[in-house]
Amino acid sequence: MNAIGMIEVRGFLGAVSVSDAALKSADVTLLNAEIIKGGLTTVQLSGDVAAVNAAVDAGVVVAKALNCLISHHVISRVDEQTHILFQQPKTEERVTEVTPDCLEEPAEPTKVETKVEATQISETNDRRAELQAKRVAELRKEAYKLNVKQLKPSEIKSASKQALV
Repeated sequence: MNAIGMIEVRGFLGAVSVSDAALKSADVTLLNAEIIKGGLTTVQLSGDVAAVNAAVDAGVVVAKALNCLISHHVISRVDEQTHILFQQPKTEERVTEVTPDCLEEPAEPTKVETKVEATQISETNDRRAELQAKRVAELRKEAYKLNVKQLKPSEIKSASKQALV
């Protein structure tokens, strides 16, 4: 990877369209399409300097046509240590051990190692991030549907985003 190109667009539709145009126009690879708060999405591309420039230019044309372009930038000759920023976080492993002869013999206990606490914490953080991405009006509708005991309907009506999350 000699260069990194980034195109920031408004909305997921713009990100998909920009990614499609950029990948079809030059020999580049899609590193990530990072969804940011407020409906912004950054499409990250890598490849040779000329290819990344051509891909970003093609993506910018499509984004301007859709009226969703926020900004774009190409970084030439990226330092090797910069790759750390673009690596995806590792997922947790689950180990399951099952015996194949369990149909003929009585059931034996199986060993299953799970990390419940980490999973629950990550699910809670994912849910919190999902709620933070929503608008206040959507959070209020969801609070009304769930009949939240901590807040009365009159309090839900005037509650802030932090209180609703």
